[in-house]
Order: sequence, then C-alpha cells, then structure tokens
Amino acid sequence: MPSIIKETVALASGFEANIAIVHIDHFSVDPFNWVPPSEMVLRTEAALATGRLGAETYPVLHPSVRVARPVTYAGFENQIEIWSERVSTIARHYQDAGISLAKLWHDRRGTTPSAYPVPLAHTDLMRLRSATLAKTQIFANGNYFLFEPRELDTPFEAYGDPVGMVASVGTILNPPQLPRACLVSDGSTSTIRHLSFADINIMLPGALTIDAHQRGTLDAEQTASTPIAIARYYGSTGGRTDRGKNVVEVAIVGRHAVAMSKGGDMPIPRSGCVIRFPNEPEKSIIAALRSGEPVSYSLTTGRLVDGVQAGPQLVTNGVIENGDAIFHQEGFFVEDEQGDLIQPSPFNWKADWHHTRAARLGAGFDAAGRLFFLGVEGQSSYTKSGGPLRGATLHDLAELLVRYGAVDAMHLDGGGSTQLFRPFGGSILRPGNFCRGFEDVEADYDRPLPLGLRLELANMDVRG
Repeated sequence: MPSIIKETVALASGFEANIAIVHIDHFSVDPFNWVPPSEMVLRTEAALATGRLGAETYPVLHPSVRVARPVTYAGFENQIEIWSERVSTIARHYQDAGISLAKLWHDRRGTTPSAYPVPLAHTDLMRLRSATLAKTQIFANGNYFLFEPRELDTPFEAYGDPVGMVASVGTILNPPQLPRACLVSDGSTSTIRHLSFADINIMLPGALTIDAHQRGTLDAEQTASTPIAIARYYGSTGGRTDRGKNVVEVAIVGRHAVAMSKGGDMPIPRSGCVIRFPNEPEKSIIAALRSGEPVSYSLTTGRLVDGVQAGPQLVTNGVIENGDAIFHQEGFFVEDEQGDLIQPSPFNWKADWHHTRAARLGAGFDAAGRLFFLGVEGQSSYTKSGGPLRGATLHDLAELLVRYGAVDAMHLDGGGSTQLFRPFGGSILRPGNFCRGFEDVEADYDRPLPLGLRLELANMDVRG
C-alpha cells in the first residue's frame, strides 16, 4: 500500500473534494515556540495576524523568560506581581492603550471586535520548518490555539498559544483543559484518549505535588487547607478564582509561573492554570517559581511521550458519533453560572455536524490499530470566495475516515490550519488560509502555527 494517496472523491453531502490519505508508522510533536523565528518570519506572522484580526499586534516572548525585577499591575481587586517578560510587555501595551485589567476582561467578552492591541506568541511557518524533515517524513498541523482577540481576556495569554494538552519528548508542555479527544503516543503505540484537567497532577519545584481541581465550581472545604490547581471550569466557571483573605495564587502559562497575586480573583489563563495556596507558601517555592523553574504535569493514569488535543471524536468502534452529543461531551459548549450555554475556546470554531464546510484533517485507526491521517482540501463555507472544491463538513470527514477503514477517529484542527508538507515545502494539499483584512484578494496564505506533527511514513512507496 502506498504511503500517500491523493484522490478526488464524492463526499457524503454530495460535493466533491480533493483528499489525501497518509499512512503513518508513528508521529512526534515539534513545538515551534521555544525560539523566536527569523525577523522575516516575525514580520510575516505579524502582517498576517494584523490583517486577520483587524487590530494592532506586537510580539511577546516565551513565558519562561523572566523580567529583571518583579513589577506590579492593577488587577481586578488586587495587585498582580509580574514575573515574566511576556506579561510585563502585555501590561505595558494595555496601559499605553489606556485599558485596565477589568476593562480588558469585559471588552474581550463583548460582541463587537476589540480595537485594543493583541499580543502575538511565537509561531512559525510549517513550510519553512519542513526543511528539517527526513525523506520518510511529512509535517501536519495538529492542535487548536488561541485565535480570536476575545479569547485573550487575561494579561497572560497571546494569539498562537496552544489550547489543550501538548506533550513532546515525554514532557507535558501544556495541560489538558476540557475533556476533548487527544492523539497520543506512549513511544510504541498510538491511540486516542479523552483527557481533561482533572486527569493530571502538578509538581512544583521542591517535589510538592498539587492535585487538579475536579470539574465544577471551587470546593471551599477542599481548598481551605490544601493547595489546589485551578483551570477554567475546574474550580471556576467564570474564568477567575474566588476571593480569599489569605490566599496566594500563582498564574502558570504552559509550565512557567508568570505572575502572583494575594487575595484571590486571579484571571485564569486558558493555556495553563492557577496554583492556589490557602496561606502564604514556603518562601523557597515562590523563589523557585519566580526564578523560572518549571512545573511538571503528570497523568493520573498511564503515560505518554507525544500528544496533542483537538477533537471532537468522530468515530468510535466503527460508528460515526452523534454530533450534538459529542460537542457537549467534549466541552465545545459549556453551561455557565446562569445556566446559559457558552462556547469556550476555540471561540470561532463552527461546532455543527452538517453545515460548515472547510478544509479538514482527521486521524484514524483501522481494525489492526494502524494510524492514518486524512486531509480534505477546501475553503470555509463562510468566506466570500471559493470554487467548487470547498471542503468538507465534520460528517463528511467522519464518513471518509470510515470509508477508508477507520474504526476510531478524531478531528484535528482544520480550516486554514490544515497543512500537509513534504520535505522542503512541497504541499500535499493546497493551503486554504485567508485573512479578514484581505478577503477580496484571491490568494492562499500559509497560516503560522505553534507546532507541527512530524509523521513518519509507513513506507517509501509514494504516489499522487
């Protein structure tokens, strides 16, 4: 069987689409955000992001980079002591724009686009990164990432930050959040797992292990005497921690502490968590976190070497999932404190089963447990332009995966993020990204991404 097959097929919805099926021996995760890309790539990313967002953008460093000395920023009720260069830069831009933390919180959650500047995390162009691939490898996109200004409602986050679990070379770089499907590998076997924030423990410097809060609002009795890790919807449904007279809280982005506050009411980053101490913790713990020593995440069950979280699950035991049920199960819609359904990140993701058409990427396992990727070329159905090959619905993708042998399958990030590159930039499917600022321009853009999935092909027989 050839490793890569390209075909034009009829979809279940009656349209045609170009597809690629890629048979995989194994995969690994390559994060792109540790080292800033070249100046040319930075300018390109900023231009594309500015055009798409319709707002000024500015780059911010990795959260591990420390400031020379702690600085403070006015929080909702308390002062936030800033430890990272990233947060210091964000705070400075918001102060220059005349926006407070509380005003930022409400502005980002409004119904109209925000005109306030948007912090831009390090991402990279996968086409350029493909120069590092071996002949037996290709690059694919994988996870969701912060993509809308309204998702950046704290001073800790930036456009391009991964959302959900990311693991590489045995280290969990970003914790899982809502219980969405993850493509994971333990180093020898790949599978799909559903992981949430409740499935991890957090180890602080000094080997202090912190439990993750279970789903729901804060358990006051549990947190009265024991440190706890809180995420959105895991200890808070409103996105901030509860107030507390003596509590000390540390905001974590990825694996790095970026800020501290006293008294609670700490905004919770989507790409990390908040460690809540009921009282002043040992000075050595705070000193270690402030100096940049990373926290560690571990699963409460099993282990993994590489993995990314996206979702939803499309196929289970050979049966296509019920779309509405799986959206709620995996937290694409969540009930808030007032009982209303809200859409968590990714905010602009169209959670429907049969209507929205877009470029798609799915991962499936056949009856023998072999992994394959299936990509569908196309443009989103809610763009102004597009030819007859406009992509697939989620149901189309699920049906294709079953048609080509999937017993279990999941959706990876799609739309303009859908990218499959051979070594040195040969695109297996035509990219379909667009920028809102350039909607009338008939051109395709490579979307900068925070990571790539390095796929080792099952064999070298390639056609297409």
